[in-house]
Amino acid sequence: MAFLFSTSADLPEGKGTEETRRKEEAGVVLVHGLNGSRYDMQELEVYLRARGLQVVNLLLPGHGEEDVTRLVEVGWRDWVEAVRSELQALKHRCAAVFLVGHSLGGALVLYVAAQEAVDGVVAMCAPLHLYSWTLPFIRLARRLMPRIRWAWEDIRDPAARYAYSRQRFKQSHQWRVLAAIENLLEFLPHLRQALPAVTAPALIMVARHDHVVPPRDGRAIYHQISSPEKYLITFHRSYHLITKDYDREEVFEKTAAFLTEQAHKRGVVIQGENHQRAWQQAGTPFEPPPVPGLQTRCWRWCQQQWQLTSMRTAQFAQCFTSWAALVYTQTAKKLKP
Repeated sequence: MAFLFSTSADLPEGKGTEETRRKEEAGVVLVHGLNGSRYDMQELEVYLRARGLQVVNLLLPGHGEEDVTRLVEVGWRDWVEAVRSELQALKHRCAAVFLVGHSLGGALVLYVAAQEAVDGVVAMCAPLHLYSWTLPFIRLARRLMPRIRWAWEDIRDPAARYAYSRQRFKQSHQWRVLAAIENLLEFLPHLRQALPAVTAPALIMVARHDHVVPPRDGRAIYHQISSPEKYLITFHRSYHLITKDYDREEVFEKTAAFLTEQAHKRGVVIQGENHQRAWQQAGTPFEPPPVPGLQTRCWRWCQQQWQLTSMRTAQFAQCFTSWAALVYTQTAKKLKP
């Protein structure tokens, strides 16, 4: 009986070596949040590529379009399938594969990690419950207006918030489609059921001052997943979009260190990287800062309340303006002879 062996000698010159080299690499799929784009994870993508990882910055279906109403045509199952398809494609190219997601992306990567074999998962500010009143409110608001204009981004760093808002303005992403938010809320019960099936090493990141996803959601995710190796990091200086805020460099560092460590455990050595557990090292802002004096705390509290009041007032004004414009348009059409 004859056996045929396929070796690098049987392949065209350089092809076998290239295939072997690529198969020994570590790959990462980055997934942005709801109503986001590749721009949200762009800096993290560059950071991880510079450290020798193969990175796929995924654009979720319905996102990145000038016409935001395209989000109405897709649902959460389409988003899950997009992540799963990209993961399967990456498995053919890399020996170790990881999923990294922010907000909605964090929820999606956890859901896929519960069903697919991955070598590690990183969830940043991922929702699990949100607020009890959100779904009824969104369903009611959809009857009045299908979308709302949203100018405020949950970023604490003023310079980063300004730059991010300008980028979103260029991409026509100031609108929020309420049907997409409803899709997200309908997806969360499925995520809660799937969490105990997550056994891959996990790194959960939460922002203490997140105004979109309550930090308790991240802590609940940490306790509900079944991963024998899991870590929880709380950031104290950033709001929801931690990949763009004050702590972004620390977020990138901790993410890269976690992925590198897990890849190293699976025999995939990323050249030039330090395999120490940097995400476990003590230091600002991962440990609560020293307790300031009463005067300082009062001043910070006043600043936070002023920022929250300004943000909510702006959001209410935008919602009311959008609703009034919609009512005016519909009334004008009815009165038109």
